[in-house]
Amino acid sequence: MSEASAITGRTVSRHSERGFTLLEILIVVVLVAIVTAAAVNTINFVVDEADAKTEAQRIAALATLAAEEAVLTGREYGLRIDDETLEFLLFDDLTRQWQPLADDRIFHSRPIPESIRLELVLEGQAVMLGGETEGSTTPSEDEEESVEPPQLMFLSSGEITPFTLTVAEREPDGDTWTVEGDLLGRMTTEGASE
Repeated sequence: MSEASAITGRTVSRHSERGFTLLEILIVVVLVAIVTAAAVNTINFVVDEADAKTEAQRIAALATLAAEEAVLTGREYGLRIDDETLEFLLFDDLTRQWQPLADDRIFHSRPIPESIRLELVLEGQAVMLGGETEGSTTPSEDEEESVEPPQLMFLSSGEITPFTLTVAEREPDGDTWTVEGDLLGRMTTEGASE
């Protein structure tokens, strides 16, 4: 009888030491993506009255969701930011070009409220938002219109383009918030007064 209990004890101890399975981890990642999507949709309802904090949280939530979606789907996502819109792109492996996600429910193009000013910094260099890049021309009727590449990329490996995005209200004494994303896809949102 004591031999049977010893065997059962070893089985229990081996079983209690096992780690998480890939399926369990995948379920947690999917649940986090669903919760983030719900948060993004909730934040989008208040865009008309957006302040710097709300806009910074919205951008951070969308960037987090894009990073998670890239890992889950195994596809490369991008974000093009200018002074008027946020535009999500998807890298097409067949054409080897970035394509806009115009019909996507979550990653569609979003306007930046007029009361908000954005400043983007990549690798210590300020990026000029909006306007045409130097040396760019308008395509003729024969040329295919190409999509501007994204400043931020969310790779299927889980890596993203490290960035610092300052979201400020245009009012003289308005709030300023910062969204930072690191190479591993971690986002932080911080107010200037905090």
